[in-house]
Amino acid sequence: MSGISKPGGYSETPAKADTHRPNERHQAILDAVRLHGAASVADLAQRFDVTHQTIRRDLRTLQDRGLLQKGFGGAFAAPGVARHDYDERRGTLTGVKPRLVAALDEFITGGATIFVGLGTTFDSIHEVLLRHPGVLVATPNLEVAYSCALKTDATVYVYGGYVRNKDSAVLTIASDTRQRFKFDLAILGASAIDEEGAILEFDPLEVDLVRAILPDARKKILVAHDGKFRRHAPHQVTHLDNIDILITNGDAARHFTDPALLQNIKVVSTD
Repeated sequence: MSGISKPGGYSETPAKADTHRPNERHQAILDAVRLHGAASVADLAQRFDVTHQTIRRDLRTLQDRGLLQKGFGGAFAAPGVARHDYDERRGTLTGVKPRLVAALDEFITGGATIFVGLGTTFDSIHEVLLRHPGVLVATPNLEVAYSCALKTDATVYVYGGYVRNKDSAVLTIASDTRQRFKFDLAILGASAIDEEGAILEFDPLEVDLVRAILPDARKKILVAHDGKFRRHAPHQVTHLDNIDILITNGDAARHFTDPALLQNIKVVSTD
């Protein structure tokens, strides 16, 4: 059914994309994939009123340009491209994130060996480490590495790889020469946590390192603000079953189809 014109010339229903302008459609596809992390061929074909074959050609073109990853039946955000710019993410929840990080204080001890994951949530972790001398921090997070090296006495190890465009994340490359640690704590963030307890990321290059270090960590802590729950992303890092401590704000149990998921996890709420 076509939209009904209103005074002023606008329509009650959004106009379909101009299918005769593939460049505009390509940009709209990229916007959709970056917003949601993934998009299916069927949904895109319906949205733009074109055939599945046309969308597959579009996705192949965009993949060839390195702008997304084409998968079976859809597309994912391309590895190495931040879903949101660093400054955009850093500027959100500026009151919540430092409180989440401050809650780590009771779990960190002097001389501990700690893995710190990616995400702007951890930008203030150096303030906690000031109270715990002699810590070794291993991280792919350049902001964490910089602040801990300059503002604490921590020994800092940085995992090598690509620096993601417009971000402070090092996307690490699997290598037999990668330094191996036995971590007292692995402190993790997440792009999304779904209703079944899966801990998810948009970028596959973020996943391999975390999967590799988890078996070498005595205790795993997930730090995630309330907005990360009931969200979806294409790549699973791990599951809440493998987490010992969850630090969040609000009531975490309400986000899960089975609240018993949290029965073996120490939940710390900063609210």
